[in-house]
Amino acid sequence: MSRIDKDSPEYDLVRQLLENIRCVVCSREYSESDVAIMGQQEDVWILMVSCRHCATQGIILAMVKEDEQLEVLTDLTPEELERVKELPAVSTDDVLDVYRFVRDFDGDFRELFKEDLNGT
Repeated sequence: MSRIDKDSPEYDLVRQLLENIRCVVCSREYSESDVAIMGQQEDVWILMVSCRHCATQGIILAMVKEDEQLEVLTDLTPEELERVKELPAVSTDDVLDVYRFVRDFDGDFRELFKEDLNGT
C-alpha cells in the first residue's frame, strides 16, 4: 500500500476522487494523505481511505479508462448519494446516543426498523 506522490500519474485519479467523495459517516472531505493505493487490476483501482476526522476506514473501487470521466463504483443509488451529501456530520453526541440506545434496547430490531426497511 502506498501514499500518493504529487508527481505520479495516480495523483490525478486521487484528485478526481477527492472532488467527488466524502466520508460516509461524518460527511467530511478527504485529503490526499487520507488515501492510499492498495492495488490495480486492469482498469480497476483499489484504494483505502481513512477519515482523519472520525477514523472511519473504507475501500474504494474506481474504474478508470483513458480519456473517460472517472466512474465511482458504489452500491448506493444516485438519490442515496445525494441524500448522504446533504446530511449533517455525525457528532460525538449522536454516536453516544446510538450506543446508549442499543445498550439498553431489549426488543426486536427487525420490528423496530421494519418501516425503514420497507421504504415507508
